[in-house]
Amino acid sequence: MKRIIVAAFVLLSAGSVSAQQKIINRYGLELVRVKGGYSLLDGERIAVEGIFDTASAPADMYEPYSAPRSFIKDEEFHNCETIEVVYKKYPGYELKLALDLPKDRNGQRLPYIVWLHGGGWHTGNVGGHSLQSRFLAGHGIAGVRISYSLLTQGAVFQDTWQDIRDACEFIRTNADKYGLDPERFGFAGHSAGGHLASYAAMRIPGTKLLISLNGIYDLVNTVPGYVPSCRHDAYFNLSSQESRTECSPVSFVHPGAPYCLLAYTGGDVLVDKGQVKAFADALRANGVKYDLIYKDYYSHNGFNGTDLFEPMAMRMLITAQKYL
Repeated sequence: MKRIIVAAFVLLSAGSVSAQQKIINRYGLELVRVKGGYSLLDGERIAVEGIFDTASAPADMYEPYSAPRSFIKDEEFHNCETIEVVYKKYPGYELKLALDLPKDRNGQRLPYIVWLHGGGWHTGNVGGHSLQSRFLAGHGIAGVRISYSLLTQGAVFQDTWQDIRDACEFIRTNADKYGLDPERFGFAGHSAGGHLASYAAMRIPGTKLLISLNGIYDLVNTVPGYVPSCRHDAYFNLSSQESRTECSPVSFVHPGAPYCLLAYTGGDVLVDKGQVKAFADALRANGVKYDLIYKDYYSHNGFNGTDLFEPMAMRMLITAQKYL
């Protein structure tokens, strides 16, 4: 049976599988039907803001696409077991984490990645990054996918940051129980999850690795029309320059920061490309090792529901095996 990365776009970063049937092109950009074919849903904005040159875009920009999975086998997502536990309780809701552990652990203490889901700080759950986490777990890199307080639950950023610290403390306290090595860990996330993963990686001592896809790093120098927006004002207290600085991962880059694998895409209409460039500049200024992956034309979710998924998953695995 042919394995397909579904063209009904899968928002893995938000932690849920969307039931909405969207028509996407090879680059993960949504298409709409027009007379004689298709056009880009965000085509006008892409052209006006110069996100990329639509006039010289590849011909397949306007063709529906399904990405066949070419080399990762289905069973590679099932060579692990998943354990869900509650690590923190609030009035009205509780926070869970999902541990993805290799089935054949042989008593080993495993390195692990803490996965932070995306969803604009207002949606998402432990389902985010489940495929990536389970794939890596099947190859010996355990995954811990955590939920955290959202702005829709009345949280502000400092609440979320405390949740992440509490989750990390829970993991460390229970490392023996789950066979984890508390000295070999990293953080990973996409979009808002990339922001949180980067923040944690810069601030939590002992972090060995950061993987961030289309993340937000600098809340001081933002561009209107991109995230964060006015809906995030109360969450970050955006009216305060001091708060913007305090909530920015770029503010906490230091010479001892971990290796960073940063990926971004040319068709992202949510996160300004200046974000990753500012973070990379800070890493370079502090002598921190990093690599940048850039893919022209691909959407904000391009590393999840397109033909980039498999090579990115493999790059994550190879990187984790090297640095953890």
